[in-house]
Amino acid sequence: MTALKGLRALLVRPEQSDDLFARQLMGAGATLYCCPVMLIKPFTETPEENQIKSQILNFDQYQIAIFISRTAARLGTEWLARYWTALPENLSQNLRYYAVGKSTAALLRERGIDAEVPEQAFNSEGLLALPSLNNVAGEKALIFSGEGGRTLLADTLSQRGASISECELYRREPTAEFTDQIIELLASEGVDLVIVHSGELLKSLLAVVPESQRSALMRLPLLVPSERVAEIARNTGFQAVICAGSALPVDMVSALRGWYSSLR
Repeated sequence: MTALKGLRALLVRPEQSDDLFARQLMGAGATLYCCPVMLIKPFTETPEENQIKSQILNFDQYQIAIFISRTAARLGTEWLARYWTALPENLSQNLRYYAVGKSTAALLRERGIDAEVPEQAFNSEGLLALPSLNNVAGEKALIFSGEGGRTLLADTLSQRGASISECELYRREPTAEFTDQIIELLASEGVDLVIVHSGELLKSLLAVVPESQRSALMRLPLLVPSERVAEIARNTGFQAVICAGSALPVDMVSALRGWYSSLR
């Protein structure tokens, strides 16, 4: 397939061990520059590790398990596999799994877990709109996530009467390792498009781009996975934002192909 032949794209998310999205882009003919502006650092030291282990060992005490991201789903299921075999068959049938987005749900499905996802808005608001999360009084929920982030989900479920535990599995750290390459690509007009998967990544990208190249960056089309990130980009000053249906590679590539074909 050569639907994206000639397209030069800058991808700034953390490196993935098996990046299906990147492979699909290059398979469609695009030239891809992978320049992460953030790193994912799983917690491997105490006391964080001890806290995670305690929550995993008590996993059968929860009625609700929520995975905030693909990284949370990957690391969370790896932790679960250490202490629980044959997930989810050996746990209570009352345990319900949730994923913020389609991409996260797809990863969970690969690992034998069927998670409910929002019908439209793939964010905390979308999850909270699900009927199955309306009446949660007296239930215990475990939220798998990274360090920090939004508190809306935990706060609202708590207000609805649920007991909330947050299992923070990793931290996100900005990195300037690829700053020179990003600046060179912008200065030489070496890219046609920037791909950003979250508002946090967009913030980190802006942090490494100097004022002298900021206008060049914001003139480039920006591919994002959701309307929430698109709104952040527009408010930041990006002039052309392409919004995919979700972070799933198939949705991101489809949106990109549609935009690129319209230019020809």
